[in-house]
Amino acid sequence: MEFKKREIMLGYAIGGLFLIWLIVKAIIIPFQQKLSGLNNEVTLQEARLKKGVSLIEKKDGIEKEYGKYASYFSMQDLSDEEAVANFLKEVEKISRDAGLTILDMKPQKESKGDKFSKQYQINIKAEANMQKLVTFLYALHNSSVLFSVEKLVLVPKAEDSPDLNITMSVVGVSFV
Repeated sequence: MEFKKREIMLGYAIGGLFLIWLIVKAIIIPFQQKLSGLNNEVTLQEARLKKGVSLIEKKDGIEKEYGKYASYFSMQDLSDEEAVANFLKEVEKISRDAGLTILDMKPQKESKGDKFSKQYQINIKAEANMQKLVTFLYALHNSSVLFSVEKLVLVPKAEDSPDLNITMSVVGVSFV
């Protein structure tokens, strides 16, 4: 069986097209997919690097900001009794510096909390004039320990006296 020249050329053309199709499927498409995957990976790594570089540039600011709050985590590993003792000691120090006279200070036995923090309530009865009270509250707010005043009751000590009888509930927060 003899093929005509035209049929032979058609056979070569079909064979050539099949060979081209095989090369595309077996070599070019997998290479293109691998290249595309590498491109995506490079883009992802570039984005991570840019984020890392921006964090490195902000490092000093981040460390400064962390420094502001680092003292709030100082009581992380303390027992409840030790944490209460530290809160009481800090309140006494602040009141002494402000000139506030503490008459009675009682911590609550139960501490409230969630999975991130524990809250210790301290009931305080004190005497001071308004200036000393404001100084105390300001120092309490700016303390290295995290405090919150939950309740504050002011009653004049006497009718014409500038001194006040103060009853307050202060909550100290310790992060777990």
